[in-house]
Order: sequence, then structure tokens, then C-alpha cells
Amino acid sequence: MSDLQFSLFFLALLVGYVVVHLRLVRFEEHLQKLTGIRSIDDRLRNLDEQMQQLIQVLEKFALDRVEKRLDRLHDDLEDLREATTEVRSAVVQIPAPVAAAPVAAAAASAPEPAGVRVAALVESRLLQLGYGNLQILTDLAGLSQDRDVEVQVECERNHMPVKGRVLVRNGAVRDVALQTVATMFP
Repeated sequence: MSDLQFSLFFLALLVGYVVVHLRLVRFEEHLQKLTGIRSIDDRLRNLDEQMQQLIQVLEKFALDRVEKRLDRLHDDLEDLREATTEVRSAVVQIPAPVAAAPVAAAAASAPEPAGVRVAALVESRLLQLGYGNLQILTDLAGLSQDRDVEVQVECERNHMPVKGRVLVRNGAVRDVALQTVATMFP
């Protein structure tokens, strides 16, 4: 082996060593980055545990809110029930007519006068609207069936006297114009 061959071999060996050394340095840097992954993994586990705890707390809080709202709704319904029992005495209930079978058959065969029908329409409509103690002021005795009728009435609503008129047309109530006497008083 000549000096030239030896120096070229030695130079190739030196270049190979430098390349391997640079590769090892890069590999060490890469391994150091990978050790950072372990710390990231630990942090992710901690974050997952904290999220689980937060979800449990929020679920309990949401259930508590729902329970509170249900309790509030229950209290409101009890208040409503108490209020309706107080109002029940003010509501007028119309009893069903009690008639014997022969009397009912005779009443069904005899035609009802128009005045009685109009009075029944006005009474039922005002009772539906919440009025009570009804008095019809218009004379309905000689009423014909085919004309419009304006019926003057006096009644009460919430223990306040009310006066006004009810317009009946073609066997149906078309207009109710009532006002309390408090608004009529000068």
C-alpha cells in the first residue's frame, strides 16, 4: 500500500466517522424531543382526569338546577290550586234540567216562544263570560223570530254591577257591550 492509498483510505475513514457522528448527534436531538412526548402524555392524562371531574360536577349542578325548577313549579301549581279554590265560589254552575219523561216529551213537541229562546241565549252567553245575577230589562214577550233584537241587561261581575246591551241576530249572540257602573258614574 502506497502513501497515497493510505492517505485516501484514512481520509475516507475520517469522513465516514464524521458522517456517523453527525447522525448520532441528530439522533440524540430526536430522542430528546421524544422525551418531551412523555411529559405531554402525562399532561394529557391529567387534563382528562380534570375534565372527568368537571363533567361530574356539572352533571350534579344541572340536576340540582332541574330539581330546583321542579320544586318551584310544584309550589306555583299549589298556589294556582289555592287560587282556583277561592275562585270556585264565584263561578256559576248551571244545573242540568231535571224533568220527568212525559213532561220532557210534551216540551219537545210544543214550540218554544222566540222570547224564551232569546232570553236563554243571552243568559247562557253572559254566564259563559263570567257574569252572574243576571236581569233582562227588555220585554221579550211579543218578540218575532226573524228580526234583530237588542236586549238591555243588568248583571254582576266580581261583585261589581254591570249594565249594557246584548245584540242577538238570527238566533245567535252577535255583540255584547257591557260596562261597569263605576265607569258610568260622573
